[in-house]
Amino acid sequence: MDIPVINWFEEPIKESIKSVFKGINSKVESLDIFNKYKNTHFELIKHQVNSVKILGMQQPVDLKVLYYPATVSTNIRRRIYDPEWKSIDDNKKSKRPPALKPTDDGSSYIDKNKRVILLGGPGAGKTTFLKFIALAYLDKSIFEKTKLSSSYLPIYINLPLIAKENEEIIDAICKPLQNRSYEFSEDFYTNLMKNGSCILLLDSLDEVPIDSKSSLIKKIKSFAKLYPKLRIIISCRTADYEQVFEDFCEVELARLSSEGVKSIIRAWFGKDHEKSKKLLALLENDETVSSLTETPLLLSLLCIQFKNDLALPKRKTELYRRCVDALVRDWDTTRGFRRDTSYSQLSDDGKEKIFEAIAGSACHESIDYELDEHFILQQISNEIARFSLDPNDAKGILKEIENHHGILEKCSVETYQFSHGTMQEYFAARYFVAKRLEMEIIKRNYGNEGWHNIIIFISSIMDDPSNYLRFLISKSSMEKFQNYPAFGRRLTHLWLLYRCMAMGVSILPDFRREICEHLVKSQTDMLRQLHKDGVLPYAAKIQNGVRQPIFYYKNGRESLDKVLKPYRSLMNEIVISPVKEYSDQALKILKLITPESDKSVYARAGIITCLLVPIADSKPQEFIDIMLEYSNDILPQRAESIRSVLTESIQLHLAMHKDLN
Repeated sequence: MDIPVINWFEEPIKESIKSVFKGINSKVESLDIFNKYKNTHFELIKHQVNSVKILGMQQPVDLKVLYYPATVSTNIRRRIYDPEWKSIDDNKKSKRPPALKPTDDGSSYIDKNKRVILLGGPGAGKTTFLKFIALAYLDKSIFEKTKLSSSYLPIYINLPLIAKENEEIIDAICKPLQNRSYEFSEDFYTNLMKNGSCILLLDSLDEVPIDSKSSLIKKIKSFAKLYPKLRIIISCRTADYEQVFEDFCEVELARLSSEGVKSIIRAWFGKDHEKSKKLLALLENDETVSSLTETPLLLSLLCIQFKNDLALPKRKTELYRRCVDALVRDWDTTRGFRRDTSYSQLSDDGKEKIFEAIAGSACHESIDYELDEHFILQQISNEIARFSLDPNDAKGILKEIENHHGILEKCSVETYQFSHGTMQEYFAARYFVAKRLEMEIIKRNYGNEGWHNIIIFISSIMDDPSNYLRFLISKSSMEKFQNYPAFGRRLTHLWLLYRCMAMGVSILPDFRREICEHLVKSQTDMLRQLHKDGVLPYAAKIQNGVRQPIFYYKNGRESLDKVLKPYRSLMNEIVISPVKEYSDQALKILKLITPESDKSVYARAGIITCLLVPIADSKPQEFIDIMLEYSNDILPQRAESIRSVLTESIQLHLAMHKDLN
């Protein structure tokens, strides 16, 4: 008689129940004992794996709710030689090397391979993935979301705990049942492992102390040979794995896909769909934040911040500061773990100085995101000499900071990169401010969009960026422009200036108002010049953003849409990252737009929508009052196409703000 390991899935034990327990003759008695052991095992392991608690959470989160489709890649980036890297993606070195395309769904890969080493960086989701696989074998509703096809009895073991207790693996497996006085525990597990009905999940090899690791690896190898049919998955940080399990497949957790990001965010906010939509919209429009969503750890930090404050920190540097603290200090210590170090005299602050030196030195005429190992070692040698460390220790220090923190990682055998491109830009900005090079950087690079993130970070890090921002004011004035390409460039500079303001710069209130006046005046100057040329840009409210219909009463310019692209970006930036003083100033100027200032009613309506729609959520009542006045009373009846733009915005606004008069 065959008995399923899991009642809800058709995967029987190939041996009779009688053979599972020695010394028991009755099949009925064997079946009763087996079900008792199985149900108790399920109860114990479910308690182990049904929740996760990520850095910053007050309470554990149900893992079932946090499901996302993890993907894996068999291309372990740190093992690819430079020529192979080029063949995978022939990008220039000045560009960020993209993540390699995942080759498989994570659960599908586990299902197809019996022995697997699961690699990934800090906070990449290795433990969560192993727990999720275990839970899938316990819960039919989760199993059906995966691409698993066969069921197994899951056994989840924390390897650092085995090392600490100096246990044999079989003892660690059997102990929970033995503690309940189940005398046939070893028979139960060994027979199931022999006939291939189990999957053993061994978590966190990288957290095993160095003096215990060699012994534990030998135990795992011996155990794997003893049970050749047993499925085994071992998780380890990529940088800490030395290819020690010859008969295991090796796979690396890929960075979160956009679908994975959406799944996690929706799970975080549950039924609060509006909050998840707002965060997703912010991520879609803000590269400096969205780049932090590539690992579950940092994405969870964003979700925690957004859930508590209904916004992310105005000073994005504060957000990056928290993320750096998580990777350098908190992620290990909050789990009661401290990694072995050979360089105790190198403080966490010293490591951050190393990151600054590497990031800043990689920025000359262009920003290099893929860095040769020789270059990295040279920067580390120069920096550690200041901390009374031997420059010859650079290689060991590089290996250690890669293993411990995941901020700097190998992207091929011979090259490194920062784990997040904007993390490099953040450290580069810190480097330039520390070296007092900020004005040189902005004057040389303000016209190059590739440098804008660094310029924005610098403005937020500086104690007083007034001169820095005055330079941008001078480059974004719209009082006069002679040709449309120059006009487009000035719009880009205006957008850059607003992004600096939205980053939470530290400036005096009077200067803040002056900048906001400049931002609003520059837009009205631009719009009035366009009106003279027969172009009427309008703005229409859409969900979490702005679209820009354009009307012509003279011959249109084919290139105008491209020229106005940075203006659309500016308007959407205002929606996603509101600045109170800007909204106040925009409303103040709107009241001065009259038939005396702008004779054409269509021109007035265009300016009104372009200034008003981006601040609609900041000034909801004022928005509806002014828009209704123009739609119902001011626009001529024949202007149906223009009125429809206003009506579209009004209807959406009322749907979003149901409490308005």
